[in-house]
Amino acid sequence: MGTTLNAMGSSKSGGETKRRILSVVEWYPPAFKAGGPIRSVHNLVQLLQGHANVEVVTGAYDLGDEQPMKGITPNEWITQNNVPVLYQRKPTPWFWYRKLKGNAGEPRPDVIYLNSVFGFSFGLVPLLVSKVLGVKVLLAPRGMLGAGALSLKKRKKQLFFWLTNKLGLYNGITWHASTLQEKREIEAIFPNSRVKVALNIPHPSTSCASPEWNEAQHWLMLGRIQKKKNFHFALGALKNVKLEGRRVVIDLVGPAEDSDYLKSLLAFQKEEVQVVYHGAQPPQRLKKIWEKSHALLLPTKHENFGHVVLESWAHGRVVMLSDQTPWRKLTEQGLGWDLPLVEEEWTLAMQELVDLSEDLWKKRSERCVEKHHRVLTNPELIASNLALFD
Repeated sequence: MGTTLNAMGSSKSGGETKRRILSVVEWYPPAFKAGGPIRSVHNLVQLLQGHANVEVVTGAYDLGDEQPMKGITPNEWITQNNVPVLYQRKPTPWFWYRKLKGNAGEPRPDVIYLNSVFGFSFGLVPLLVSKVLGVKVLLAPRGMLGAGALSLKKRKKQLFFWLTNKLGLYNGITWHASTLQEKREIEAIFPNSRVKVALNIPHPSTSCASPEWNEAQHWLMLGRIQKKKNFHFALGALKNVKLEGRRVVIDLVGPAEDSDYLKSLLAFQKEEVQVVYHGAQPPQRLKKIWEKSHALLLPTKHENFGHVVLESWAHGRVVMLSDQTPWRKLTEQGLGWDLPLVEEEWTLAMQELVDLSEDLWKKRSERCVEKHHRVLTNPELIASNLALFD
């Protein structure tokens, strides 16, 4: 197409100036500890790359880290997968003013794409500056407005929403909802908002070897180790599963944001069940864990999308989910289970998983891969994501 892309200039293709989009997110690859939002933004940026002049401003630290990530140069533009990325130690309001105002060598963006409702340096400050300068704003709440998320620090968040509504902070912006449910969540707090719905772009296709069958079944619980993920609920349901000599290993993977909560999970005791904590794992190491896994458990209290679900299907692994995700009617599709958070129902589903034959598991594994492929190649997925920036 003869496209020239430069962090400090404009982009043209076929004689037509491309739209300039500035994507702002606190964590971006090689960061991985914050999970789904990182993959959501990264996958969308890769899609936009061929259609717009995209830049990313992000943090120099992975979630919970005190040192900048290895392999990046803080406060300097670098090119990652043909996209200009700036890893900032801590962007100031003055930085955002200069970046969003633009100049002759670096024109202002047409749209700023934000990915946090409550974040300060990568959320509220660039939002305020954008409104002052008249830059169009697209904001993805990334599940922060769901009931489960809002139940944490509830009073502070209620005060925040009351104040921002009074000030009209979010007036005139466009919201990106990942699902129709998230659209309803946005409209419940910010009535009469302009909301566009576009499913997040999932994990790419991958190959994954089948796990050993005559050894222990490995059930993966992947995500930030915090009470919202509700991992303890799954362990409670597991207590009443009849193993009859069979072994189950619960592989816990993710950053331990709540060390006491992690200790309580590791203290779980049941004969022939082992809980193993692997810490936060980068994608290249995580694949080895997927290869020995038989299923994903996600008893979450709220998930606006659930990248880990699509990641599980991409690897051919069945899932056992709460009914608080967008992924429903899984049993009839042979993809796993979506269940209310009722312990007896989870115990029955776990019993079915334990009793599953290898042949039936392989058939369901094939269905999972097929499901992932259908989601990934759906033309509406691409069209709706591009339409976010119309």
